[in-house]
Amino acid sequence: MGLRSLVKSYLTGRLARGTERLALQEDVRPILREWMRAARRGDIASKRAGNPELRPVAQVTDAAEVVPRETNEVKSFLSALAAEEPEAVPSESAEKEPVFFRPAGRTREEIWDQAQKLLTRWEPLRELSTLRDKMVWGEGAPDGDIFFVGDAPNYYDEQEGRPFCGEAGAKLDEMLRAMGLTRKDVYITHLVKYRPKMPRQTTNNRAPDAEEVRLSLPVLEFEVRYVRPKVIVALGVVAARGIIGQGELPLSAYQQMKDLSYCGAPVIVTHHPSYLLRTSILAERRKLWKEMLRVMELAHLPISARQRGYFLPKG
Repeated sequence: MGLRSLVKSYLTGRLARGTERLALQEDVRPILREWMRAARRGDIASKRAGNPELRPVAQVTDAAEVVPRETNEVKSFLSALAAEEPEAVPSESAEKEPVFFRPAGRTREEIWDQAQKLLTRWEPLRELSTLRDKMVWGEGAPDGDIFFVGDAPNYYDEQEGRPFCGEAGAKLDEMLRAMGLTRKDVYITHLVKYRPKMPRQTTNNRAPDAEEVRLSLPVLEFEVRYVRPKVIVALGVVAARGIIGQGELPLSAYQQMKDLSYCGAPVIVTHHPSYLLRTSILAERRKLWKEMLRVMELAHLPISARQRGYFLPKG
């Protein structure tokens, strides 16, 4: 994506949040003036003259009017930037336009608060129409060393407005207690912050699809960069696929990968807590606990002899 496209994406987001004018730094103003002068001269338009499929160059006012001394009108910038770029022609093979989630704020706390408000009306997800309306934001320590992420809220999460409620949440709480932790000590969230829709939906749930995950990743990236955890725990294969990529691989394939990371933090892939509700196989429970011990090591948490001895044969 070019610089103009990045600027357009940023300004479009600010305009959607109600921003009409922006303060400009001195070193930025000459660049923007030149873009608008080029648009007014029609430098780009002459190259498009022979192609009727490209839209004509937008008429803009003089650069001195568009870029005033102190502030800039967001709509004026967008019209000038649009004039310099041809309308994209959709292609099945073309990569989809990246999306950005950038809440504003003057303090760390204000940014966190604005992020939750922004997500309730964030167009990339709201325009999908495949997600329900109640947002389920993460909970716990916004500076926690351990960052747990699942796939999407279920019925109980949506009802409570909190991630990992119901029986799966109770299992996660058990895991945390075994680690000597509570929800207040870690950060817990979902990759997709809205419960995916289904026909005639009551308590039934479905995993988020690829597009829902793609458009939710910028929000997760914001959370990770804000929390700055020492380790991320991907709970289940959907979370692992979203964070790591690599296609439709099974959970076991991700668990065998070495040195996984996301936004600079190491990633441990393990089963979703709901898996523990469906299996009583001791070997599987032992494997999950070994993964949690590795999480504790990466988070620099003390590990007692009793914790290391879980699931070992009793002599």
